[in-house]
Amino acid sequence: MFEDLGYVIHTLYDDFCDAEHPERYLGIGLRSEEEVVLLRELDRALTLAEAQAPGGCDAEMLRVEGWAEVVAVAGRLAQVMVANDLGEVLALHEARGAAEA
Repeated sequence: MFEDLGYVIHTLYDDFCDAEHPERYLGIGLRSEEEVVLLRELDRALTLAEAQAPGGCDAEMLRVEGWAEVVAVAGRLAQVMVANDLGEVLALHEARGAAEA
C-alpha cells in the first residue's frame, strides 16, 4: 500500500524533526552528525524533486528525474540510522552484562 507523500513529508518535517535544520535534533531524534548530514541531503533532494513536479501530485513526484536521488539518500539515511540504533542496543546489552558480572 502506498502512503500519501504529503503525509510522509509532514512526518519528516514536522513530527520527527525539522529536515531543514536537523542539527537541532542531534541527540534527540538523530544520533550522529552523519544522520544530520544525510537528513540535510534528503531535504535538498526533496526540494529539487518538488521543483520538478509543479503539479505536486504524488504520481508526478514519483516520475521526476530527481526522485531517484530522494530514494538513494533516504536509503543511505535509513541504513545509518538502523546501524546507529543497533549499536546503541548492543552497548546497552553489553553494559547490562557487565553490571551483572
